[in-house]
Amino acid sequence: MTRVGTQQSRGVPRGWWPLLAVGGLCTLSAVIIAAWRADPASTSDFRDFWENAVHFRQSGEISDALGVHNYLPFFTIFMLPWGFLPLRLAAALFVLLSLVLFGVSAALIENLLADGWGRRPRPAMIAALLLMLPYVHTCAVLGNLGLLVLFLVVAAWFLVERGRDWAAGLTLGLAILIKLLPVVLLAFFAFQRRWRVVGAALAVTVVLGLGVPLMAIGGRETLAQHRAFYQRAVRDHSAFVTLTSDQPRKTLYSNNAVPMVLRRLLSPTDAAPGRPAGRLLVNVGNAAPGLRLATYGALMCILIGASVLVTLYRRPSWPPVSIAEGRRLRWQYGVWCGLMLLAAPLLWTHYLPLIYWPLALLTDAVERGRRVAHRVDRTALVALGLWLLAAVLLLWPAARAAGAQIVAVLAVWLAGLRHALRVAGD
Repeated sequence: MTRVGTQQSRGVPRGWWPLLAVGGLCTLSAVIIAAWRADPASTSDFRDFWENAVHFRQSGEISDALGVHNYLPFFTIFMLPWGFLPLRLAAALFVLLSLVLFGVSAALIENLLADGWGRRPRPAMIAALLLMLPYVHTCAVLGNLGLLVLFLVVAAWFLVERGRDWAAGLTLGLAILIKLLPVVLLAFFAFQRRWRVVGAALAVTVVLGLGVPLMAIGGRETLAQHRAFYQRAVRDHSAFVTLTSDQPRKTLYSNNAVPMVLRRLLSPTDAAPGRPAGRLLVNVGNAAPGLRLATYGALMCILIGASVLVTLYRRPSWPPVSIAEGRRLRWQYGVWCGLMLLAAPLLWTHYLPLIYWPLALLTDAVERGRRVAHRVDRTALVALGLWLLAAVLLLWPAARAAGAQIVAVLAVWLAGLRHALRVAGD
């Protein structure tokens, strides 16, 4: 992509050391908490991953009874090396790696948006990090994979900007194998006719997703595991089942997926099952299953249709011939990162770091508007304000059940949509 004023520097400038020091302290505290939470008495996603890997190492079988039931068969084999370490050590090292990769993701984004490295972090970068902090902390201490997937999604775009489409596709394909959500981004690259990215991603998904299990567990068991994955993760957790079944799964208020939020709002669905204080209801009515499903379908048509239209409207050339075209492509990728979460059938709080790219674009827009154009970017400020409010509302289960976090994601998506259209108009 066209880059202007890229700075080359040797070593880490002094202005970056305070941020690195604070990041190091936060990382150390998260590593300690994650190692402590690995105890069976606490909640830890990584403990489930580790137990599944140990079970596979000892028995050669992939089990869905150890908390790992929404992942492809490839995932258990991918996590196998962690099963050779003691649990607490493995948890600590995994969280350390995840947070280092998050730091690398933030650095790659800053390098793109600031056209190189400045003598100190820009206010835009610090603001984005602070706004993302609650969700990054949650993802880290749970030992979830969100930060790893975020790194792969960001790295894919970083490689695309440098004209390395094949490598970008390999990176994106690995992200899809670990967590299916980034498969949405393949549509963006297909609409942009980046066939090398799409082809490499699909090749990695097929070769590793099928080849690794075939070598590890054989053809018959590979087929059985993929069939079971479809039933558990795709069918049983689909939006259709969530909106129409008598007893939907994953109703806890931490699940902020669009279909689950609509189910809570349009029917008396307990958002805190087993809570001593009683049921947590936030519904505004009791709509019939067909109406709930129609509402969801109409909303998704709008979200997907708008994302496609903003991508095809005055589609820029590759590589872009101007700075404006490059900015538009960045906003478009941010729109699809938002759609990735809006279209998710499950959306736990620790998935939200995946929207870091468009969030960083918004903080960058605020700073550039103030510094370059001497104006206030009200669209970006409103979206960032709603994001901050949603972070505060994490303390209120009823607000989370009513969809505070998915509304914040929607606000970021809408702001990105408007910026992409505004750049195209300019």
